[in-house]
This record gives sequence, C-alpha cells and structure tokens, in this order.
Amino acid sequence: MEIRDYSQVDYCFILPQELRNQLAKPYGILFTNNTELLHFLISRKNSRIITVGDVVTKTVLDLNLTPFLSLVDGKTRRKFNTEKRTIVMERVKNEAGLIRLSAISKIKELLEIDSDASKVVYVEGEEDLLVIPIVIYGKDGDIILYGQPYAGAVVLIIDDLIRRRVMEIFTKFRIVKCE
Repeated sequence: MEIRDYSQVDYCFILPQELRNQLAKPYGILFTNNTELLHFLISRKNSRIITVGDVVTKTVLDLNLTPFLSLVDGKTRRKFNTEKRTIVMERVKNEAGLIRLSAISKIKELLEIDSDASKVVYVEGEEDLLVIPIVIYGKDGDIILYGQPYAGAVVLIIDDLIRRRVMEIFTKFRIVKCE
C-alpha cells in the first residue's frame, strides 16, 4: 500500500498556446523614460509598488523607491542593494509557461502582510506570469511594474476592471498536477 502526503502535491496552471501572443502585449502604461516613471510613481505615493523582474526591480531601487513586493529570478544577474531595507525573503518554484499553485499561495500570503517590510521573492524558473496572481490578490490601487523587453517598464494599476480581465484570461489556463 502506498501512502502519499497530498499537502506536498502542487498544481500547475498551464498557459495555452493561443494566449501567448495576447499576454506578450503590454497591459497598462509603457514608460520608456525613468524620469517620467519616477514622477508618475511619486504622484501615486500612497500606492504599494510591486515589481516583477530583475531589471524593473533594480530600476525602482535606483530611483530610491522601495517596492512593497519584488519578484526576481536572477537571470539578468543583477545585484540588489538591500542594506537600507527591511526585507522578508522567500523562494518559490515556477517554470516558464505556467503558474504553480504554491507560487500563487506564497504571493497571496505576502500581499496580505500589512507591514513596511519590503518582500523579495526569488523565483526558481520564471516570474513573468506571476503578474496574474498579483493582480488577482493585490489591493485596488496597487501599482505593478514589469519589464517589456526592448521597450521599457509597464505600469499596471490594479482595479476591478483589470482584475476581471485577468481572471477571464486565467480561467483559460489548463490545470494539471505538477511533476
């Protein structure tokens, strides 16, 4: 008889091929100039900043702003100066082209923490699609920044409209047991 611990089972939400081009387009405001990005972020000073990606996280830190939550994968080999920040460090596994339920759960947990401590999640794999659970579980008014390759930084402000749009996309993902 085989005994399994199902609490260790993880599920994967697989991105359908037909949605890949749709998700490659920027959702939100594309900033190609860091000065304009800084002015925009300062104008929204009561909003939590959430960064997804090494380059955009480093850009925000270089602008002397502290993200509430950062998701990085270390693939651009960026170094982050963490001396001036109180940090909660976490790790999740998340392969390209999917979103692991365990990653969703960790993101949800971190978004619910109401503290000034900055949180950094190191993603073993790829962090790009993790914008989806951030939109779903983030607060209205949260600002998500993610990189648009060869273009700049995209700013997405969470509200009910964008949350509904993202949920509509997410319901098209296929669910399988992760290996």
